[in-house]
Amino acid sequence: MRLGRFIIDTHVHAQRFAAGPRLQGSTSYTDLAQAMMDMTPYDNSPRLLYDMERYGVDMCVLLPGQWFTNEINAQLVEKYPDKFVACCTACETHHKAMRGEIEWTIEAAAQEIDQLLATGKFVGIGEGIPSDPTRRQRGKSISMTERLDEMRVILQVARKHRVPARIHTGVVQGYPLTHHAMPETIHILWVADLAAEFPDVPLILDHGGLQAGYLERWVDEALHVAGAFDNVFLEVGLWWAELIEKALADPNVGPEKLLFGTDWGASMPFYWRPAPHPRSFPQQIRKWGIPRHQVDYWGWSFRQFLKLDIPQDDLNLILGGNAVRIFRLEDRLPHRRLFRPVEGPWKEA
Repeated sequence: MRLGRFIIDTHVHAQRFAAGPRLQGSTSYTDLAQAMMDMTPYDNSPRLLYDMERYGVDMCVLLPGQWFTNEINAQLVEKYPDKFVACCTACETHHKAMRGEIEWTIEAAAQEIDQLLATGKFVGIGEGIPSDPTRRQRGKSISMTERLDEMRVILQVARKHRVPARIHTGVVQGYPLTHHAMPETIHILWVADLAAEFPDVPLILDHGGLQAGYLERWVDEALHVAGAFDNVFLEVGLWWAELIEKALADPNVGPEKLLFGTDWGASMPFYWRPAPHPRSFPQQIRKWGIPRHQVDYWGWSFRQFLKLDIPQDDLNLILGGNAVRIFRLEDRLPHRRLFRPVEGPWKEA
């Protein structure tokens, strides 16, 4: 039995790096993060299409991240228009700044995204809001005011093209997390200012505050922002069942604000422990090193959703209906009226 009548994973990476030769035997996430900054990604869609068929996933929203390319995703959308749509970000600006060819500016990043969205090939901005990739190397931190001003520039582009913008939230313990690049990742309440200033721009909190691990602090902050603003939505594909139930029980959140999105394609395994809550969760395990296989995200995620005893129409919204509304994918559906109507912003978007 399929979990839903039309399933859309809103957070998928169809690109991957052949990092082995560059790592020279290292299994360190820190070394992997450094290697990816100057590598050429390859199309990993054969494995993705295999998993889509196995798990009954109808469509994926492809994300480039700043280390991948927009071109590969655009090619996949053109090749498989019934299976893929894509968001874009300022990949070229990022790569040129890392190579020392240009000085990174938020204006240059915004211009690149503006040009990409003008092609009509992309449905949103992300993963995350672009940031200066050289800031950490220069030992330059960024304040809340400075970072919010950068993010405002990108949200103006989202407003112009009437597309959602994705804001990265949640932490891992493998890649070195600092405050140099995207401090909003662990300061989620900052997003409240932007949500209030851009009520006409859907803001998607990538990972819903939980990219990995078992700590619920950032999930609670993400829930607060989503509950306080109509234009804020949460990805919950890597939440365990009890966290999803927590959001469903919040009268200001509920199923209408949740999106299925897993980070499929990322290098992050799942961990199990004999503890009461949660017994398993995604996390970069430093002592294990970098995974050498294609981690099975959907198997774990779908088992969490199977624990929910909720109306199927609510589950269908989370698994696909909300994504159709926010990304304007109505013309990609095989039939109309597959999802119960949702009142409020973007009802017809």
